[in-house]
Amino acid sequence: MPHSKDLRAIGQSLELTRIDVFELENHGESYLVRSHSITPTSRWIINNSVIAMAWDTTKSSSLNGGDGWLRYEPQILSRLDAQGQKQRRSQIPAQAKPTSKPSQQLRALGEHLDRVEASAFTISWHYPYSVTVEYETSDGQNERRTFSFAKLQELGSYMRFRRSTRSR
Repeated sequence: MPHSKDLRAIGQSLELTRIDVFELENHGESYLVRSHSITPTSRWIINNSVIAMAWDTTKSSSLNGGDGWLRYEPQILSRLDAQGQKQRRSQIPAQAKPTSKPSQQLRALGEHLDRVEASAFTISWHYPYSVTVEYETSDGQNERRTFSFAKLQELGSYMRFRRSTRSR
């Protein structure tokens, strides 16, 4: 799955618990989120409110984590993405999609990382101040970019505009 989809799914789960300061690293196909705001309660909310609703509860998959961290594996990301797609399909089509939501801003950042073909990255998310992303490109170059949240909103709007013109 592209980074944009993975990051949006992670963002949707973090929105539930209002975690707004975190570090996110990708580890191959999985992602590690660290934050002082990740507590046993927030892990319970994500596992029971998101993952349990996404698939039947007879499946034994759950989000791995501990105090201060969560690990998102590919199977969990697929489930979160499927649930998010289902929710988006049930929305009224004319409804404006807010780009100020962390899930949309993380998706825009993920699209940027997909476009530059980042192979490894770390995101430092410090709402409402800024987002810093450090990544390695496919040719081995290390890059570091800092975005304001207004810039991420703009980037998300631009990406949505590009997708809508391609689908016509």
